[in-house]
Amino acid sequence: MKYIAKEFYLVKPFKFVVKEKVIEEIPEKFLLLKPIVAGICGSEILYFKGEKEPEKLRTRLPMCLLHEGVAEVIEAGRESKLKSGTKVVVNPMIPCGECYACKNGRENLCQNARYMAATANGLARTFFLYPEDRVIPVPKEVEVEIAALTEPFSIALNALEEANISKMDSVAVIGDGPIGYLLTLAISHVRRIPPERLYMIGIIDEKLSLAQDFASTINSIKEPAKLSDLYGTIDVSFEAVGGKAHRATIKESIDLLKPGGKCILIGISRGEVPIEVTRIVNKGLTFKGSTRSRMEHYIKALELLKLAEVQSKVKRIISAKKFVIESVEDLTEAFRYADTEEGEARTKPGRVMVYFP
Repeated sequence: MKYIAKEFYLVKPFKFVVKEKVIEEIPEKFLLLKPIVAGICGSEILYFKGEKEPEKLRTRLPMCLLHEGVAEVIEAGRESKLKSGTKVVVNPMIPCGECYACKNGRENLCQNARYMAATANGLARTFFLYPEDRVIPVPKEVEVEIAALTEPFSIALNALEEANISKMDSVAVIGDGPIGYLLTLAISHVRRIPPERLYMIGIIDEKLSLAQDFASTINSIKEPAKLSDLYGTIDVSFEAVGGKAHRATIKESIDLLKPGGKCILIGISRGEVPIEVTRIVNKGLTFKGSTRSRMEHYIKALELLKLAEVQSKVKRIISAKKFVIESVEDLTEAFRYADTEEGEARTKPGRVMVYFP
């Protein structure tokens, strides 16, 4: 057995190069995987554009990006239970198993974890080795493209768990991207919050329109009066934007929340973000970070994706624009398009997906 993997490394902002790696053996309980389809996440665009902290860029690059997707089992090591040809969702996190978080059932908070496209190489490779216990077979009821969104859906489910929403709460999701949409869908379907108490807030009508049958939507730029009418009425808000908008979206959460309300922070940005601490104190607000997810959230996400109603709604956020990756030029084009601040995807709904032939 001998496989030659092409690996697409980001070596510096905006520049990918291809390297080759020879794989000649598969360790016990490992799998040789071939990526099929992967989504481009906003956190990876920060690496691509050089907008991560300088220390992270210096120590982590060169690195293969992409951490959400589906791969096919090509070969399996000894003691493996999965057969060649099985399609699997890849959990991009390999926790250390030894730290305080891991020993207390919070592997998503492991500070020593190897995480694809952050502290380990991601899916931008034609072949790679991975532990069998960090993948989940794709159910026959779930299309591969939709299964590729299991990771962001699991992020939404973890954030929903952190929020501890009650059935009578009013809830607002700030963000009209894939995470914001999946959060809103989870709140609607799992917590059964009706549209009159569930709001999705964003700035792009085309993206907001995708959720109009299960949430009330507000364009914060075009409908400022409608937004201000909500101020002080929300029990739980989710900030799912981050980036350059962080200052505005955190202020929006403070405005929206009732006294004693709670905000779950999901979006990430570089460096410090000024916030109005006095207003947080005076309103008695709680701000809580939610990061990544645990294997149980992946399992729950795939169970939900078996349901025709959920699957059809998740399918809405797959970008109509598709990219087949055969060269660094293909990958560069996909990342430039997927940039939700400066690329074409800024105004067009959907997670941009890349496909490996």
